[in-house]
Amino acid sequence: MKKVSVVIFLFFCFVSAGLQAQTYKTAIGAKFYVGDGSAGGINIRHSLSNNTALEGSLLFFSGAIGLEGLYEYQGPINGAPGLEYFVGGGAILSFSTGNGNNDTNFGLRLTGGLDYKFDNAPIAVSLGLDPFFYLAPHTGSSMTLGIGFRYVLP
Repeated sequence: MKKVSVVIFLFFCFVSAGLQAQTYKTAIGAKFYVGDGSAGGINIRHSLSNNTALEGSLLFFSGAIGLEGLYEYQGPINGAPGLEYFVGGGAILSFSTGNGNNDTNFGLRLTGGLDYKFDNAPIAVSLGLDPFFYLAPHTGSSMTLGIGFRYVLP
């Protein structure tokens, strides 16, 4: 699985070399994860350059809160104005808030999906496949579907 992810990432990097991306600079809104447990929260995405972006979230789980940071490579999809793909990764730090459990958890996260900016509206939506890999204090993994709704800042 790890080798396949690296090959796919490199393929996208080579295919999109020289293409221009970035249909917007900054957007803020909400992001939800559906899959092995559900989470949602406040999300911001900011393009650093034509092909890179940072994304951050303040997430609320059942009995926990979390901070997530991602670095993403983005590129346009030819023939589909406003539609971009993204691939990347980052980390998540969560803090248990209930059930008498005061754990602090750390994990790594990969992401890959599509981001669409509506042409005549300041709205962007995204859909991504997001595996989580928990490292401390317990190990494990889960696969989620990430859905984002953001307002594009002028």
